[in-house]
Amino acid sequence: MRREVYDRTKNEIEQQMARHNLQKDMAEDYETSVRVSPADHVRDIKAQSLGLIVFLVLLIGGFGLAVWLY
Repeated sequence: MRREVYDRTKNEIEQQMARHNLQKDMAEDYETSVRVSPADHVRDIKAQSLGLIVFLVLLIGGFGLAVWLY
């Protein structure tokens, strides 16, 4: 009986340690997955600004065409 109590306690401690290590590993994996390198960030900003410029040119061109046709 005494051995079973000890094994149960030992198993609970091992489970808690495994859960703690899993949470720590998951936190590290999350940090590495969300981290963006500066080069990637600059590329994303340039792509967004180019997309915005194209959108504005098309919008102004469409508005100018509509005014010219009427």
